[in-house]
Amino acid sequence: MSIQTNPQFAVIFDMDGVIINNNDWHLKSWIIFAERLGMPLKPEEFHDRVFGKTNEQILALEFPDASDGQLLAWALEKEALYREMYAPEFALADGLYSFLETLKSNNIPVAVASNAPLVNVDFALDMGKIRHFFDVIMYAGLVPNPKPAPDIYLKSAELLGFRPENCFVVEDSPTGLQAAVAAGCNPIAITSTFTSGNLLPYTSFIVDHFDELKQRLFA
Repeated sequence: MSIQTNPQFAVIFDMDGVIINNNDWHLKSWIIFAERLGMPLKPEEFHDRVFGKTNEQILALEFPDASDGQLLAWALEKEALYREMYAPEFALADGLYSFLETLKSNNIPVAVASNAPLVNVDFALDMGKIRHFFDVIMYAGLVPNPKPAPDIYLKSAELLGFRPENCFVVEDSPTGLQAAVAAGCNPIAITSTFTSGNLLPYTSFIVDHFDELKQRLFA
């Protein structure tokens, strides 16, 4: 399907692992932070114990007696550590800026929809100097349920003024793709975090990078 021949579409981006390839830095910061809290985390446990969950969900499983306030404080502390570690190495995903310019020049509305807190979304948009491309900014806390629930994509589509079936969603994980499918959007998987074999159960539209995505959508 070509956006160019059917412009009544919008594009919604996940952030972590899509706009920025930062998952290694989340892993590194989680290992350090988990050690501080006395909940050692091995790299091979990252996907099962951490990936696809909010910080509060992760910490609540490890510390079921902790108050909501304590869980939030820990969550914010962990994300501050991540930003401190990642800032010197910050980089946008290869081909992203050019792809965003192409969407803009074709008057295609764009949103970002992330399970991350607003401070992390602001960090990515401002460090990457890409805020001006986005018509809608969605983040954890603006909807009742995080991915894999469809809430954030349904709300993004609503704010963009599009039906979900007229929205492409760019995701890098099974959790995010589940949310896109449940919302009734058109899921696009990018292999920045998982292999195509992990992503294929949720979509057959799989790309390796944004240059390939631009070529396919604007052919």
